[in-house]
Amino acid sequence: MQKVRNLKKQQKLPESRLRDNLEAIDRIRTDAVNDIESLTETFQHMALVTESVQQNYKALLAHNQLLKDTLLCIIDECDCCQKTRCDRCQRILQILAGNNPEPQINAARKYQAILTQIRNLG
Repeated sequence: MQKVRNLKKQQKLPESRLRDNLEAIDRIRTDAVNDIESLTETFQHMALVTESVQQNYKALLAHNQLLKDTLLCIIDECDCCQKTRCDRCQRILQILAGNNPEPQINAARKYQAILTQIRNLG
C-alpha cells in the first residue's frame, strides 16, 4: 500500500512542477505586460514634456527676434548716422553682433549644474 502511495506522489510531482512552472510563466508575462504599460505611460509623458519644451523654445526664439527687431528699430530711429553712430547705438550693435564685453556665463558649466540638480531629484 505504501508503494502505491509513493508511486502516486511520484506521478503528481512532475504535474505539480509543471503547474508551478506554468503559474510562474503567467506571473512573468503579467509583469511584462505591466512593465510595458508603465513604459508606454512614461514615453507618453516624455513626449508631452518634449512637446512643451519645443513650444517654449519656439516662443523664446520669437521673443528674442522681437527684441532684436526692436533694438534695430531704435537704431534706425536714432538721429545718428551709420558712419558715426552714437555711444548707445554702438553699444546696441556690439551686443547684437555678440561682442558683449560683459562676462558671459559658461554655458557648459551651467548645463552641467542643471543636469546634476535634475539627477539629484530622481
